[in-house]
Amino acid sequence: MTNNSTENKQKAKAIKSPLKYTLAVQLLVVSPALVVLNAFDPLWMQSFFWGVLIFSLPNAYFTWYAFRYRGAKYSQWIARSFYQGEMGKHMLAAVGFALVFRFVAPLHLPGLIAGFCSLVLLQWFIAWQIADRFEQTQT
Repeated sequence: MTNNSTENKQKAKAIKSPLKYTLAVQLLVVSPALVVLNAFDPLWMQSFFWGVLIFSLPNAYFTWYAFRYRGAKYSQWIARSFYQGEMGKHMLAAVGFALVFRFVAPLHLPGLIAGFCSLVLLQWFIAWQIADRFEQTQT
C-alpha cells in the first residue's frame, strides 16, 4: 500500500514555481490562438493580444507577490501579501485598460474583452490544476 502511495506522489510532481508554470501554460495556449486569429483578422488578433497582456502582467505580479513567503511562521505575511498582491493586480489591470484605450488605435473592443476573459477562464483552470497537484502530493 505504501508503494502505491509513493508512486502517486512521484506521478503528481508538485509545481515548484506557480509563476513559471502559469506563464508557461498561458504562452502555450495563447500563442497558437494568436497565430490563428492573425490569419483571419490582424486587428482582432492585436486587440486579443492587448487583452491577454492586460490580464497576464498584473496576474504575474500577483503570483510573484502572493507566493513570496512559505511556511507556518510566515502566515501573517502570507495573508498580507495575498491582499496587497490582489490590490496591486486590480490597479495594474485598470491602468492597463486605461493605457490601451488611450494609446492603441485602432482597437477592436470585442477582441480586447475576449482576450482578457479567455485568460480569466484559463487562470481558473490553471489554479484548479495546481490545487489538484498539490492535493495529490499531500495524500
